[in-house]
Amino acid sequence: MDFQSIVSSLRKELSTCAGVSDASEIPWCWLAINATKIMGEHSSGLSRTVLLTELEAKWHREASGEVLHAEAQRTVGPFYHRESKPSPETMFVLKIDGMWSISDTRIWFWKLSGAPDPADASGPIATGCRPLKARKTADKQLDAFVHQRYYPMIEAMEFAGFFSSKRTLHATGISVADRGGGVNGKPNQTILPTTSLAFELRIKETLGLSKELRPFTDEPLLEKIFGVQYSEGAFSSCARPVFNADQMWCRVDYISASLSQYRDSRLVRHQQIQCTAEHEDPPKAVNINFWDKDVAIARLFKQGYYIGLLCPIITSNSPGKTIDVEYGSQTITFIMCTTAHPTTAILPSQLSIAYNHLGNLDYRRYAHRVYLDRCRTNMVNLAVLVSVVAVSENMPYRDGNSIQDRYALRVEDEKGTRDMTLWGPVGRQASRLLPGQLILLDDLETHEEGGDVILNGSVDIDTTLYNISVMTGILTSATLCKHTALAQMPEAANRYCKARVVAATSAGGYIRDARDRLSATSLVHSVCQRPVVLSDAAGDGSGSTGSKQLENPVDFYSFDCPSCDVANIGSGAVESVFVLEIGIDDGTSSVCAHVAPSAANEIVGISPVQFLQLPNASEQQSALVKPVGQEYVMSLTSYCEPLSSETSLRIDAARPSSDIGVLST
Repeated sequence: MDFQSIVSSLRKELSTCAGVSDASEIPWCWLAINATKIMGEHSSGLSRTVLLTELEAKWHREASGEVLHAEAQRTVGPFYHRESKPSPETMFVLKIDGMWSISDTRIWFWKLSGAPDPADASGPIATGCRPLKARKTADKQLDAFVHQRYYPMIEAMEFAGFFSSKRTLHATGISVADRGGGVNGKPNQTILPTTSLAFELRIKETLGLSKELRPFTDEPLLEKIFGVQYSEGAFSSCARPVFNADQMWCRVDYISASLSQYRDSRLVRHQQIQCTAEHEDPPKAVNINFWDKDVAIARLFKQGYYIGLLCPIITSNSPGKTIDVEYGSQTITFIMCTTAHPTTAILPSQLSIAYNHLGNLDYRRYAHRVYLDRCRTNMVNLAVLVSVVAVSENMPYRDGNSIQDRYALRVEDEKGTRDMTLWGPVGRQASRLLPGQLILLDDLETHEEGGDVILNGSVDIDTTLYNISVMTGILTSATLCKHTALAQMPEAANRYCKARVVAATSAGGYIRDARDRLSATSLVHSVCQRPVVLSDAAGDGSGSTGSKQLENPVDFYSFDCPSCDVANIGSGAVESVFVLEIGIDDGTSSVCAHVAPSAANEIVGISPVQFLQLPNASEQQSALVKPVGQEYVMSLTSYCEPLSSETSLRIDAARPSSDIGVLST
């Protein structure tokens, strides 16, 4: 059985466990990525039942919208304890149950309680999943001083009724004061005035909107204050705002990290949120800047949310350029969480492809696996399961004074072949890949280059690479993978096999440590795990690439790494790995296979460092033949080397079969 078959079978079983009427409601990429993550966390194995249980729990959390609000407290209960108070960074989602003022003053109070969670909305969840047990949120109430910044809203006709319609607010940095006089020694707490809050706006398309709140949506207010209306998955302009103040309505695209920098000769905190005003024609980019104490409010926002700002400081608004905005001392903030339109909801899957707010084809929730022959330009959030054909050496990209690592890959699947460019850390991870290995990549983008569609990945777009071939979690899960007989091994595939070692020999031919007497190891660059060569500045001055046993300790030399395009590498960045060929037999066939370094460590039973410490050739030979006769479960890859038509075999991962328990299903 291969990895694709494992995912397909899990998808069918999960649809039954999760109460989903059709397995296609569970996006293929969601299941493949999450199953890979879970199996990667259980390298010693887990049962099919445990894996399905974890997947079902994660599916319900995300399908119900719980993940969107998992970090926020929906109760004021933590403030009722004298000794332990929540940290200033804690986020709260609270509901205004009432508002009043002290007679003959302008001092206003709100009565606050925990706001209901979208996951608790009555009726069946739109995804078809079983509803989760409702959580108790509005069990306690607290009075709160209203900050003077919000008094104009209370008194303005445009906001009439705004605070009496079960209004929800998101807040952080909350602190309380004990007024004393509590009954039976209990504290009489009141929330102190704060401006680190945002008022939640709701429309009928809001994800998880309960029946209780459906009569209290804010379409009229959005038109009056921001001049926008929601239709067909996006906002558009509808009228000139009637409220006489600067305002801004935009969608969050990216939230930068909070950094320290100098402003007006003093060191302050700064954070920027990059947004799109999608209702403008054409849409405009907006940068919202938060400074110093106002940085705290940025914690309330997430990618995909909408931000409304009343009375912001607009520092730049030139035609055709990014609008720069600052959060000021009079700014009032509104927030609208994810809507139920397919372009923004997390789950379930979709059979057609949605365009995101930038006009790209968003494949995050696409129902099925995407094969390479389906790739088109301007695709984002794409996940693919492919085999490696070849990996290039590093081709550093120089832009001014900055240099970024860049690696090209050629990959293939059952339907086609594509080229891929991976940048920075993801590229360096890819430099370790070997031909034929099965890899899963998430969050790729595509573009056109010379008439061809190229896949791109980097940490900037959250690309993640998983090497399926080297995962031992599948090997050790007796109820997940079925074994393929060696006689039935396809010419180009990754399969799981159980076989006995019948021979172990050196496959040397590289530069090796002076202590290796059998050519069983090779010196490689620690970053990419590719063989190094002697630098021209050391050794024989020829940049030797052939088989060579060093005459002196490794730290006597310097090396070059052709793969990483790095010269004069010190011994601290070089290590020894096994270079072996193993003969295996499962009763149906006997074959010879190369062995990936990590698998070789498992089969030999000692590390290359321990092997090199053995005092003579006889003991090193004994170490190599020790696994002969033992049975292993293996991840076996059949592949063709670049520019070759001959099929080779390689063991990418291995575990002794005696370690594989028969786990309960």
